[in-house]
Amino acid sequence: MRAAIPLRQLAGRLGALSIDGGLDSSVAALAYDARRVVPGALFFAVAGAGGEGAQSIPRAIERGAAAIVSEQGGFVPYRATRIRVANCRHALAVAAATFYGHPSRKLQMVVVTGCAARAAVAQVLRALLSASGISTALLGSLGCQVGERTLPPLAAAPEALDIQELLAEASRAGDRACVIEVGPEALDRGCLAVSELDTLIVTEIAADATGLAGGHERPAGGSAEGGFTFRPQNSAARHDHAWRVTDVLNGRASLGADTVLRLACGPGHAFTVRAKLRRLTPRATRIEVETPGGPLSLNLALVGRPNARAALAAVAVAQAMKLPLPVIAAGLARLPAVAGHLEPVATGLPLHVFVDACRSALDLEAALGAIRELTSGRVLLLFGCSRHHPAAARPFFGAVAARCADETIFTADNPGSESPEVISAQVASGYVPVKGAPPFMVHDRREAIRELLRLARPGDCVLLAGKGHRCIQELGDCVIPFDDREYAQAALDSLGWRGREREAVV
Repeated sequence: MRAAIPLRQLAGRLGALSIDGGLDSSVAALAYDARRVVPGALFFAVAGAGGEGAQSIPRAIERGAAAIVSEQGGFVPYRATRIRVANCRHALAVAAATFYGHPSRKLQMVVVTGCAARAAVAQVLRALLSASGISTALLGSLGCQVGERTLPPLAAAPEALDIQELLAEASRAGDRACVIEVGPEALDRGCLAVSELDTLIVTEIAADATGLAGGHERPAGGSAEGGFTFRPQNSAARHDHAWRVTDVLNGRASLGADTVLRLACGPGHAFTVRAKLRRLTPRATRIEVETPGGPLSLNLALVGRPNARAALAAVAVAQAMKLPLPVIAAGLARLPAVAGHLEPVATGLPLHVFVDACRSALDLEAALGAIRELTSGRVLLLFGCSRHHPAAARPFFGAVAARCADETIFTADNPGSESPEVISAQVASGYVPVKGAPPFMVHDRREAIRELLRLARPGDCVLLAGKGHRCIQELGDCVIPFDDREYAQAALDSLGWRGREREAVV
């Protein structure tokens, strides 16, 4: 744990509008969630995301907070020093960096934001930096790697305190660089300052995954085939030194044709990388790449066109960072599958099973389209909307399933306190008009996985969509362990697929 530092030292950096109470105590910890307050903590009453705002102040004081930072008054300061600021979240960012000794100054900071492909790009880029001999931490939505430790993923909207704590851990563990994958909204809210970024990459190479919140099937101007609609609105992503990597052809390249990505950083600083997809199979991808530094011929363990595009984007960024081509080739050769992005569950069998997070209908459509390219057999889909999907968006998932999969089973995926039957009915309302028949529903997800694999035939591709790398099931007020990969392996064993490796179809 970080050693306590004087409250006066922190308070002097927060841009306080007023201070009521003493500043002679020491700060033992920082917190924005009242449940994590310890005696002597400095509490920030941020609203939204993980914070509850001013309403959490009484609880923080009861738990022993030494001082409260807020944008309003609202409490008697005799039990804790009251520090009023204009922007509580900005004050938290300043305090977190100071409290942890500005760890970003000790690391090469690479931040990847933008479209839905950013998670895969960040994973590949971290592998390339590590292959160059730079010990590199990874903080992102697919999980965190700090030193030798594997930690839970960042929250969807992490606060500056969460990131600074992990950066300090990475520095202590001996990491020399850190790749952070974070959404543009989190950057806009101030989870990192522009001054902390050595390299900022904005990806515009995949369909926007944020367009369904308002109940529309696609964001304005967007489509799964070529609608790259991300437009950075935040100050960090609009920074003059941000590298933007863009799919010039909007994903329309066919097998054997060029895929062209453009990497640009302001006027006069741009170049392109080209790749031909020579072979796409359910097990690997072969591409030939032309870069400013020379050609590369790569056999990737990554599956599908979206993952190949993400790898190509990472190659472009690595070239901009002056990594040698032999290092890039070696890093890609050792690269494993990207967690939760068309991640294979089993290999060597006569059918192919993948898991994918598919957080939006566009993601689902893109994943099913990618799998369709890999097989002459059928595409089988397991899917269920969760409580986190707005009700108005759910029918569009059903419509995508009806158009793009040959067989579909709808099931439960983190229904929480909602009825799985009601959620499935809402998804089915988009499925029936397209398919002309009701879908097959099995609300027990474990049984649904087994049932879908029972329907599979040699040569088929099976997509277990929704959870991806995430290994929980939210049922009522309970959160229980649940890993699609584990249950798929068990079902394959029980159904006898494990004894049929010699029938494997490429």
